[in-house]
Amino acid sequence: MKRFAALLPALALCAPALLEAQIAISRGGSRTVRTPPQDNFTGSVRVEPLFEALDPSHASGGYVTFQPRARTAWHSHPRGQILIVTAGIGRVQQWGGPLEEIGAGDVVRIPAGQKHWHGASPQSAMTHLAVSEHRDGSVVEWMEKVSDEQYDAAVRPQPGATRPSGPRQQALAPGLAVLTDDVLYGDVWRRPDLSPRDRSLVTISALIATGRTAQLAGHLGRGLDNGIQPREASALLAHLAIYSGWPNAVSALEVYEQVYTARNIDPAALRTDGPRLGAAASDAARAKAARQRWGAAAPKFAELTNAVVFDDLWRRPDLTPRDRSLVTLAALAAMGDDDQLELYVRRGLESGLTRAQIAEAMTHLGFYAGWGKAAAAITALARPRAR
Repeated sequence: MKRFAALLPALALCAPALLEAQIAISRGGSRTVRTPPQDNFTGSVRVEPLFEALDPSHASGGYVTFQPRARTAWHSHPRGQILIVTAGIGRVQQWGGPLEEIGAGDVVRIPAGQKHWHGASPQSAMTHLAVSEHRDGSVVEWMEKVSDEQYDAAVRPQPGATRPSGPRQQALAPGLAVLTDDVLYGDVWRRPDLSPRDRSLVTISALIATGRTAQLAGHLGRGLDNGIQPREASALLAHLAIYSGWPNAVSALEVYEQVYTARNIDPAALRTDGPRLGAAASDAARAKAARQRWGAAAPKFAELTNAVVFDDLWRRPDLTPRDRSLVTLAALAAMGDDDQLELYVRRGLESGLTRAQIAEAMTHLGFYAGWGKAAAAITALARPRAR
């Protein structure tokens, strides 16, 4: 008690200083993105300063985005630096050391005074968060630029790492292997504009809709790892039977069985009980439009469209309306059925998708359905009526 009482005067003296310190918030989108001096960089680079060093802290930090082949000059930091890679594939090298590849999630700790450089890979952009401490007001000492010969040196393989392209691509189609490793998996799959789970939904839908089951096992497993539940994956298969036809859905069953068996997934867990979801706000108008469009020429088709597709399939609880919208858009675009996209874009927006997410899904689709199909879908989405 006496010790606590003795502390009270000291605490009283500190109180004004403690009250003066205020939490400061720098809002996203409020900071100026700038282009750094070309004397210290090669290629296209953007810097977004995040925070300055304010006493008593010595640390400052910012995001730096390098376009493919862009990099810093050789440089050092008097108190070292920490790099946290947030997107893409990059490279880093210390003077006299091997060229190392870095990717999203990697943390690079650079010692004080160590001469080094860092930047993007040849085929992929790279963004990292850089945190540095100043010494006597200085955070960096710039040196000569990195030459093309230094930049293009062989990258040291990571111990135990396997490249997504695999040995067959690397041996028989090295150009394809580079695109697979650096662009598809090094950039596209890592873009934050669409979650890994959503990207898996798009990919699986495209493969089933186009009957390309040879790649389905790997992507179904990847989708389960990315958070798709087995019952959701099975619901996707039933959904695509409507939109891409029974043969494509049934052909995928063998792959599903292989993956589920390998993962010891209980078939009983694939059944979903529960009340149907509520009807979408636009359902009444859509049902009326279906009757008007097809009722005279094919009344049974109009009836099935309303009763089976939208009043049953779309209201089942094993997939959210947002997910159904995403997989439908992916399947239609992969098959080239662009005239149907407008309806499902509207339904997707109503269900929680954003236009940016839809555009990113179509961009992703270019690698799995082909650039022409993706370009046609994006062109259709850009039409005034679809907007």
